[in-house]
Amino acid sequence: MNAFLFSAIVTGYLALLIFCIIAPLVTIFRKEKRLPHILPAALLFLSEIIYTVIGPAIGFARFDEYGPDIPFSKHHVLIIILMVITSSASFWLAKLTANTTNPIIRIIVSVGLLQGLVLCGITTIHFLPYIPNGIMYPVLGFELLSPFISFLLLFREFYFYNKTELDLEELLPYREELGFIPLPLQILKQSIPKRLLIFSLLLIPVIALHILLAYGCGQDLDALVKAFTHSRGFIFSINN
Repeated sequence: MNAFLFSAIVTGYLALLIFCIIAPLVTIFRKEKRLPHILPAALLFLSEIIYTVIGPAIGFARFDEYGPDIPFSKHHVLIIILMVITSSASFWLAKLTANTTNPIIRIIVSVGLLQGLVLCGITTIHFLPYIPNGIMYPVLGFELLSPFISFLLLFREFYFYNKTELDLEELLPYREELGFIPLPLQILKQSIPKRLLIFSLLLIPVIALHILLAYGCGQDLDALVKAFTHSRGFIFSINN
């Protein structure tokens, strides 16, 4: 009975993983964010909660319980926690502000989403040795897959958030009298590659702000690097 229950859990979890990988890619390919049926839409929403909120929370609660292997340095993990909170908050703010025409909000949220994409991408590479554990042992290690699944979910949100085109006629009815277009609107009117470059440049002071905040809490200035390199048994660990 226990073996049957375990098999059922693993099978259901694998089905959820496949869905979490396929659903974001399908919506991007179709260029339509809304899923056609309520059941997959509800399942995707549940997956977003699991992998952007619950998974990271569980992971940080027991990140030093992997025996001799530790995914993040216990003494430098605070900055990772801060960045994950910011990234997750940006993800849900993107949903809440999907229809806003405020360019400053859209830029801030976009930079937050980009931070999450970079962090999830690097963490996914860092976690590669334990990806099989995260697949086969959902109860004990599903949070190891959170960075990869979160990357797909964040990418989907970032894509559709920046796919929206703003109408200058509506936002600036008196722009001819003003004689200029405010910088935030100029940024959002750029092509996606140029906009991505600008967001990347804006990401630098955002990361610096996290570093200074962590430093104020007693972390080293290079805690962001040490959080990965002072771990054990993972890709970026200096002591394997």
